[in-house]
Amino acid sequence: MEPVGIIGGSGFYDLLENPEVFIHDSKYGRSSEIFKGTIDGMPVYFIPRHGPEHHIIVPRINYRANVYALWELGVRRIFATNSVGSMNPDMKPGDLVVPDDFFDMTRRMPRSMYDDVPVAYHVDMCPAYCPTLRKALIDAANQVKPGHIHDHGVLFVDEGLRFNTPFELKVFRKLGGDLIGMTTIPEVIFARELAMCYAHICMVNNWAMGEQTDCADFPELLRQGVEDFKAILRIAIKSVDYDGDCICKHALDSAILAKQN
Repeated sequence: MEPVGIIGGSGFYDLLENPEVFIHDSKYGRSSEIFKGTIDGMPVYFIPRHGPEHHIIVPRINYRANVYALWELGVRRIFATNSVGSMNPDMKPGDLVVPDDFFDMTRRMPRSMYDDVPVAYHVDMCPAYCPTLRKALIDAANQVKPGHIHDHGVLFVDEGLRFNTPFELKVFRKLGGDLIGMTTIPEVIFARELAMCYAHICMVNNWAMGEQTDCADFPELLRQGVEDFKAILRIAIKSVDYDGDCICKHALDSAILAKQN
């Protein structure tokens, strides 16, 4: 049975049955800690981006090592979770959003799985996320939290660690942004470059409307968000046809191959 990959934050450890923890070494370095277990008998690998103690800050996450570790472990489909701020008044704190597009504002290096090899694949990012996994997340989320689910949204991914200025947020909103976050890029790009499926679900935990952020509600929003994520993932991973085809699996079939002289 094909294993499923989950990338998220802390607090998911009781999602897995009989978890074992290890670190995977590859040509891209060491991954964050990986938890191996099952969900209703399905093999699952869970990676908390920031480590079990949330000690790896956003710019120091080895995104390439994490995604490649899952690929070497046999994972071909990745579900991810994120906490984000909302620039859309219809997407309120506590709501869940399954984005359908992103805008990359990061400057992280490396930017590709092929940064340090003599050939480069230029993969198509249309659609930005796997449609099959997006549908699974949307259907599951509507079962868990009906009335609080948004099945589309544009996520602006910025460097962090600070929150954005009022003018930055004004510009992002003018460009059509709905959400602002610090992760998922470059995870989704690396996954596509490896012909892996990737989609994620976001929990809105603050307003990003150019006003000072009130952190008083963060702990409860985060706690509830983790519980919602766990319930949704339990449903979503069982609804996917793992023998079915997907456009993501063919990402390299039509990629433009550029050879260096």
